[in-house]
Amino acid sequence: MSEPSSADVQFWVTTTGGGHRRVAEAVRDALLVVGPPGISVAIDDPLAYGALPHARALLRGYGPLVRTSPGLWGFLFDTFAKPWARAALEAYLISGLGLAMARASRSRRPRVIVNCHPLLGPSASRAARGIDPRPQFLTLITDMTVVHPGWLSPRDARFIVPSSVAYRWCLEQGIAEDQLVEVGIPVDLRLSAGSSPSWDRKGQRSSLGLDPDRILVLVGGGGEGAGDLRPLVSAVANSGLPIQMAVMCGRNSRLRRWLEGTPSLAAVVALPYLQDPSPWLLAADVYVGKAGPSALAEAAACGLAMVVTHALPGQESRNRSLLVHSGVALGAEGPLELLEVLGRLCASDRTLLANMQEAARSWSRPKAALLAAEEILSKMKGSGFGDEPDPLDGPSL
Repeated sequence: MSEPSSADVQFWVTTTGGGHRRVAEAVRDALLVVGPPGISVAIDDPLAYGALPHARALLRGYGPLVRTSPGLWGFLFDTFAKPWARAALEAYLISGLGLAMARASRSRRPRVIVNCHPLLGPSASRAARGIDPRPQFLTLITDMTVVHPGWLSPRDARFIVPSSVAYRWCLEQGIAEDQLVEVGIPVDLRLSAGSSPSWDRKGQRSSLGLDPDRILVLVGGGGEGAGDLRPLVSAVANSGLPIQMAVMCGRNSRLRRWLEGTPSLAAVVALPYLQDPSPWLLAADVYVGKAGPSALAEAAACGLAMVVTHALPGQESRNRSLLVHSGVALGAEGPLELLEVLGRLCASDRTLLANMQEAARSWSRPKAALLAAEEILSKMKGSGFGDEPDPLDGPSL
């Protein structure tokens, strides 16, 4: 295994879902835009650096678990929020990840380490302590409403939080106000183009080989393709509604094979796991799927009407309640409700569709990645890197 090259900023992520990596990539891209010339940024997964088998098995077990047993996932989410269980889990993960992450950070020798996952904080902070001079340490929280306590390890970090709800929760847990900065959930900077009323969705659909004049409904189950999407997709595909549909299957290869092998679903586009879903988000009019925070933030940044059909127990169920009750998204329980909601969105006057797209635009935080990048760059000031010119001395966002 070759040693990683040096980096000014090191992000830690791992492949549980897709949101953590998407957030890190969005902030990395923002750093490359607003940071000083020559800034280097690395996004690292401990599974690529010799993590031990027991830790690898735990981290890789997330996908199968949320696809097949969401109730068990909810039980584990609640259990490991308890101090005694969290301490045991952290010790278990440190024993499997600590050496690998320390070795990678020593090779990177970053000025700033940013943790983007609630299970990696203890190992990432130990890795930081092994570097001289010790890098600044930030935690980029991606839980929008219910924040898992695992994010607060280590407690002396600087916390970048996605919402006022998360901000208040951190204060209630004893985190000092000067350790917190609220920016929103970082999303790909390119997605903000979709929030403009003048954005050419029809042209974007044509570039993907789709009918430019039909509403595109983008169905998503997160990076793992979680949720019982089959009855929903079947009902919509056979409803006769004037729409076209693409399904982001994530890592759920069974779902993709089912879509591709079912004759009645021949018109449905089955998408594999996408490193970059931006082209499809920018082509769509409506997002239908689970209440993952990154997925919702990306859909809102593009100005998509959002229909939340399911949510993992824990933080996602609260995301759904928050957005539906505040009028930002519509909820749909099961195929019949989904058909009723989509029928209203597809009405000939398109009034509800336009209203929900405007609600999504109003709720979105398209500059979140830039604000997070500014926070990271502020921790690099005075280190002798990029002091001239200073990107933070320019016009404020």
